[in-house]
Amino acid sequence: MRKTRSSLSRLIFGRMEIVLMPRFGAGVKFSVYPWALLLFAAAWLALTLYALFAAAQDVDCKIIKADNNIMKTKFAMIAEELSRNRKYIEMSHTTDEQMRQMLGMKGGKHINRPFGDEEEINFKEVFAKKPAEIDEKQINQYLSRTTEMAQARLASFQEIAWFYANQKNISDSTPSIKPTTDAVITSGFGYRLSPFGTFIAAFHKGLDFAGKPNSKIRVTADGVVRHAGWAQGYGQAVLVDHGFGYSTLYGHLADIKVKAGDVVKRGQFIANMGTTGRSTGVHLHYEVWKDGTPVNPRTYF
Repeated sequence: MRKTRSSLSRLIFGRMEIVLMPRFGAGVKFSVYPWALLLFAAAWLALTLYALFAAAQDVDCKIIKADNNIMKTKFAMIAEELSRNRKYIEMSHTTDEQMRQMLGMKGGKHINRPFGDEEEINFKEVFAKKPAEIDEKQINQYLSRTTEMAQARLASFQEIAWFYANQKNISDSTPSIKPTTDAVITSGFGYRLSPFGTFIAAFHKGLDFAGKPNSKIRVTADGVVRHAGWAQGYGQAVLVDHGFGYSTLYGHLADIKVKAGDVVKRGQFIANMGTTGRSTGVHLHYEVWKDGTPVNPRTYF
C-alpha cells in the first residue's frame, strides 16, 4: 500500500522528461511536472467549454433579436390594420346618415348613439415601446370601444334594412293601378241614385267600370285572396287582403282564376268581367278599403 502511494506521488509530483523529435533538425528536450500538465489541460478544457457556451449564448441572443424584429414588424402591420378598420367604422357613420336621408328616416336609436371623445391611439408608437411600458388597459379600452362602434353600426344598418323592407312591403301592398284597362268608369264613389229604377240615394262604396264581356280583371296590389266565389249582391266576387290595413273587392265577375288562400301579385290576372249578382250590365264593381273603411279608389290609381 505504501509502495503504491509512493509510486503515485512520484508520478504526479516527480519531474517528467519530454523530448520532441522533428523529422529534420535537432530535437527539443524539456522537463515538466505531471500535475502542471493536468492543470493546463483542465484550464484548456474550461476555456473551451466557456467559449462554446459564450458562442451558444451569442447565437441565442441573435435569434431572439431576429424574433423581436419579426414581432415588431407584425405588430406594426396589426397597428396599421387596427387604425384602418377604425377609420372605416367612422366613415360608415356618414354612409349611415346618407342612407337614412335618402329613405326619409328621421333617425333611430343607433344612429345618434353617443360614444364620447377619446384620444386616438398611435399603435405604431405603442408597439415600439418596451413590453413593460405598454399600457394594456388603454389598449383594451380602445379595442372595446371600437367593438361597440362596430356593433352599433351593424345594428343601425339592420334597422335601415328593416325600414326599407317594410317600406317596400307597404308600397307593394298599396293599391296603385286600375283593375282593368279595357273599360271606362260609369259610376263614381259616394252617394248616387239607385240604378235599379228607384229615386233613393244610396252610398256607392266603389267604382263601376263598364266594358266588354270577359275583359281581364287584375289585382291592384300584392296580397292574399280571402274570398273567391259568390257574395250577396256582388255575384261572383274576389276579396284580397293586402296587409297594412288595405283590402280590395272585385264584384260581378265571371270565370274567377284564383281561390281563397292564393298569394297574388300586383297586375296578376284574377278573373274576367261579367254581370253576375245584382247588376244592370257587364261591368266591374271595384272597392278599396283602408282600416275597415271604404275609400275612393280614384286616389289609388
